[in-house]
Amino acid sequence: MFREIHLSYPMRIQYPNSFLKLLLIGFAFAILPLIFAFIQANIAFSQLSENSQNTITMAVKTTRANQVLQEQLHLMERSARQYFVLSDFELLGNYQNSREAFIGALHDLIKLNADPAQVAKLQNVEEIEFNLHVYIMHTNISNLEDMPFLSDFQLLAEKVDEIIGLNNQRIDNASLQLANNASKAQQRFFLQSLILIPFALLVAGILAFMFGRPIQRMDRVIEDLGKGEYQHEIKIDGPGNLRLLGKRLNWLREELLNLKEQKQRFLQHISHELKTPLTAIREATELLTDGVGGALTPQQSEITQILKHNSVRLQKMIENLLTFTKMESDRHVLNIEVLHVEKFVNAALDAHALSIRAKHIDVETFFFIDTMLADAETLRVILDNLISNAVKFTPEHGQIIISSRNEKPWQVIEIQDNGPGLSKDDMARIFDPFYHGKTLHQGLVSSSGLGLTIVNNLVEAHQGIIEFVPKTRGAHVIIKLPKLES
Repeated sequence: MFREIHLSYPMRIQYPNSFLKLLLIGFAFAILPLIFAFIQANIAFSQLSENSQNTITMAVKTTRANQVLQEQLHLMERSARQYFVLSDFELLGNYQNSREAFIGALHDLIKLNADPAQVAKLQNVEEIEFNLHVYIMHTNISNLEDMPFLSDFQLLAEKVDEIIGLNNQRIDNASLQLANNASKAQQRFFLQSLILIPFALLVAGILAFMFGRPIQRMDRVIEDLGKGEYQHEIKIDGPGNLRLLGKRLNWLREELLNLKEQKQRFLQHISHELKTPLTAIREATELLTDGVGGALTPQQSEITQILKHNSVRLQKMIENLLTFTKMESDRHVLNIEVLHVEKFVNAALDAHALSIRAKHIDVETFFFIDTMLADAETLRVILDNLISNAVKFTPEHGQIIISSRNEKPWQVIEIQDNGPGLSKDDMARIFDPFYHGKTLHQGLVSSSGLGLTIVNNLVEAHQGIIEFVPKTRGAHVIIKLPKLES
């Protein structure tokens, strides 16, 4: 009757003392990879930005110095040649101004270059220019053909062009290196993402497991309590406040179990107490009906029939109470045997023959199988309750149809009536204990609301299925029992 609640813990997890603390720790672990990735990205972007700025600054200064070097060398040569031709000291001043700018650009390039070979070339240019400057400042020859040192301007131009080419190549190499660094940083970020994203997902999965595990257990425990299953101790593993809640749920389970046992004892006691006076009433009614106390008038006979009919109904209700309490306290053990279907159904109908005759109900039976494998007491209680309901709800001069057939792998029994049927609300709660449907029936004594609950429990104990077929009129119930071995 009771489903076991397995709350064993093969893997013990050390939880913090509170759910909030677990939440904060989980949040910290979940956000830690993101913070690490953010710091790494910030450092890398800062380095890339600094390198880019340095490279651009160096490229601008080098390009500007190259341009000044080339332009001022050209002006120096032109001013020097014009000075020697025209002997104009203003031209000599122009030469010296150009030379100062040339030397300044040359020194800027020396500062910008970290390559010793490049610095040596720049120093060589400075040495050649200095020697040329000495010749220019210490000669008074006005014939250009007598000044072969002026050809050093061509040598300087070639040296400057070579230096400019090397500087441009250095700028290209720095730009390429910067692009390579950016590509490596991108690859590093990608590899970090490949590691950090699964790590973050793993952390999230662990947290979800740690959060969900005790909550799922609690949900299952509460569901079992709602179903009336109180036999097994409740233990909730998790943070301290959830463990405390588990202890309170276990206290609630014990209280509910105690109430359930008290209810069962009360029902058993009251049922047995009611059976004794009821038996006396039935025996007295039988004696009156048999005329032991004297002949009865027609009106008295009608009254005794009413007494007899309702005492039978009351006895049925008491038997249902006893059966229900017995099912709740004990597991139903099946004794499978071969049963003759027609004989068994007719015996169940005979128990309600008086009510059937009183309401002039037409009962039709169709047996397409002769025997079936089932527990005799289980099948008797099932048929007795279903036929009782059918007779109770079928109007006068109504009809009840009972049939049996094979439907692999099931043995099927169907019972139909043309009473008021079941509403949608009734279909949802029809098997709840003590539930009385909205459909009313005539009678001096109402039902206990346990008949279909007992039928459903007994069918489940038999590993079978009970179904109500939706109909606009009347009830149509199908019982499917498996062919269990005897």
